[in-house]
Amino acid sequence: MNFLSIVLFAGIVIEVCASSVDTGYFWQVTDFHYDANYSTKGDPLRMCHDMSGGSYSNSIYGNYHCDSPWKLIQSATAAMKRIHPNPDFILWTGDSVPHVADSDLDLQKVQRNIGNITLHLRFVFPDTKIYPVLGNHDEYPKDAYPPAPGSDYYKGIIQNAHFDQLLTNDTAKQFLTGGYYTTLIHPGLRVMGLNTNLLYSQDKLTANSDDPAGQFQWMDNTLTKARTAKEKVIILSHVPPGVFEKYNSLMWFYDKFNIRYVRILQKFSDIITAQIYGHEHTDSFRILKDTQGSPVGTLFLAPAVTPWNSSLAGVGANNPSLRLYIYNKTDGTILNYKQYYLDLASLIHGVGNTNWTLEYDAQRDYQLPDLSPKSMNNLAVSFNQDNSAMFLKYLTFNSVSQTVKPGCDSVCKLTHVCSITELELLNFKLCQSSETTRTTQHPGPTPSHRHRRPVGKMYIYIIIGLGAVVFLLFIVVAIVCIRRRRHFVPHRFSRFSNSLGSGPIN
Repeated sequence: MNFLSIVLFAGIVIEVCASSVDTGYFWQVTDFHYDANYSTKGDPLRMCHDMSGGSYSNSIYGNYHCDSPWKLIQSATAAMKRIHPNPDFILWTGDSVPHVADSDLDLQKVQRNIGNITLHLRFVFPDTKIYPVLGNHDEYPKDAYPPAPGSDYYKGIIQNAHFDQLLTNDTAKQFLTGGYYTTLIHPGLRVMGLNTNLLYSQDKLTANSDDPAGQFQWMDNTLTKARTAKEKVIILSHVPPGVFEKYNSLMWFYDKFNIRYVRILQKFSDIITAQIYGHEHTDSFRILKDTQGSPVGTLFLAPAVTPWNSSLAGVGANNPSLRLYIYNKTDGTILNYKQYYLDLASLIHGVGNTNWTLEYDAQRDYQLPDLSPKSMNNLAVSFNQDNSAMFLKYLTFNSVSQTVKPGCDSVCKLTHVCSITELELLNFKLCQSSETTRTTQHPGPTPSHRHRRPVGKMYIYIIIGLGAVVFLLFIVVAIVCIRRRRHFVPHRFSRFSNSLGSGPIN
């Protein structure tokens, strides 16, 4: 068998083992921001609330200046049920309350609002496990989570917002401490629902705290136990760490909390296989790097159901969206995701329909070999190239195909790239100050500094070395296949076609 045959043979073995991955699906839905006062006759510049003498004509499914009417929420959940009706679970990443003044709300209204979403999700998916977390608007007053553990607010969410229908007795008991919890999805795979609103820079109550509601210590203890038990972990939360990609230097966490949070992620990057967030309303991602600058994790940031035009200047609105993840059921690794959306503009102009359609397939449309941290980091770095076609795609997807801000200059592009590739503020600023984003690859020695071997012998050494590596790889992979009780018969796989992550097509 010659060297090329060995390589091809090993490739077949690797593909066979890859095909044995136990693939599953789960939905993420985030930032409903349900507004019970939405009116089709309301002033769009006043959140579409019914005004005396108003003569406006808004879609029953929403307006880009306003939060979600109930019809939009029903449409979103119906689309989830139609596109993939039996997911393994649903991650609901918070913010059910509308963007209105605290004076328009009270604690009962907030809990009732969240409870309406809870009951509706349970009605549409009666047999599906739903893992919820709270958003920064889900407290009353908003952005005011208390630093001390055991607030009565969490008890009210369990009882009055009906989280008792989503959380088991054990997880509900944990939730009462500070709005965070953990439980097994199945043996070997754990979910951790965090309350990162406690770390949010708009929460003035936690500014002087070292560890709001004891969440940092709980995270470290829980992840340590998970590692000992040889478990992998999926993290879900509302507010992500890092800098908002559409608003220069806007850090979501207090810097001291951001640093500590990132350190925990780095410490346990070997067992944290997926991180899922909401909050931004935009479609983006973040790269977790180790202390040497190598990518070791990806944070996936899904866009919102609400189309609301952000109050931050220049950020704009988005089309309503939903995200379906394809993942490895054994270890929780994200294999791919599919982004679905509702073209609200066509509905507003009376020329569209209520079919939620596939906006993009991440692996296919970003032309990725996989969604590993390394591949996602390479994608982000490629955005910085002149006339990057991938960056233009990303910009379109960032607002869920609702581009409001005209163009994106070099400063805008660098802000996007640096926010994705650098989770800490200092590194973000260093990234911005350079003309091009830094990569984790270092140039090798120049030809003049290399030790030169005779050409003929050099190729022999290379071939022997590569052959040995491939042979060892073959042995390792074959052992894995045997342990998975897969029978390897070479000729059966000579026409192997990888369909991994194809998923349902709408």
